[in-house]
Amino acid sequence: ACAAKMMGTSAIIVMPIDSPRVKVEGVIAFGGEVRLYDRYTESREDIGEEIARTRGSVLVRPFDDPFVIEGQGTVGLEIVEQAEGLGAKIDQLLCGASGGGLIAGINLSMGALLPDVPVIGIEPRDYNDTQLSMAAGERLTHAPAHGTICDALMTDRPGELTFPINRRLDRIETVSDAEVAEAVRYAFRALKLVVEPGGAVSLAALLAGKVEAKGRTTAVVLSGGNVDPTLFAEIIEGRFEAR
Repeated sequence: ACAAKMMGTSAIIVMPIDSPRVKVEGVIAFGGEVRLYDRYTESREDIGEEIARTRGSVLVRPFDDPFVIEGQGTVGLEIVEQAEGLGAKIDQLLCGASGGGLIAGINLSMGALLPDVPVIGIEPRDYNDTQLSMAAGERLTHAPAHGTICDALMTDRPGELTFPINRRLDRIETVSDAEVAEAVRYAFRALKLVVEPGGAVSLAALLAGKVEAKGRTTAVVLSGGNVDPTLFAEIIEGRFEAR
């Protein structure tokens, strides 16, 4: 919605009906139109294609799009540039994985610039479609699980374009909602950052010891700050109870 406003055009954003209110309000604030759907019974891909067909719009997919992947790759470029500026040698990189757009872009840029640095994907424990697909050697669709606070990472299948790229990942680790909540709390209290749960999974894996970091310079991608205020307060105040 923000990009559309900057370009002087309109945008229809297809969003799950259980999206945090702050995300929906953000789209509306930028002048975007919101089309809500049920992630368990409807297909956002089908809805998006129908909107594009009937309105003559351009369909921009959230992760399975070459331009989106290319844009996400600039995150990897920034990490390398910042590390060089600090005189640091990156030993490993952690990034959230879901549909796989962000980590695919980073994987490509890191592969070109620092091919010996392992890139490790992190997923919610009950939405580990990339981990399962990598183990099987093909894209798998897993049955819908119960909810997770990582609403941004609730895909049920890796992207057609992203999966071949992400098969080159070092590995995938998973984290629980309780571990993610601890990471969100740590980011706020220690780093003075507001990070949404889906954007904090890499930090969660690090804090929970899922990835060995002692003596290693570890790049951790924190992505997104659109967290529901009520949930954020519960997490920060220690009142959040994972399912």
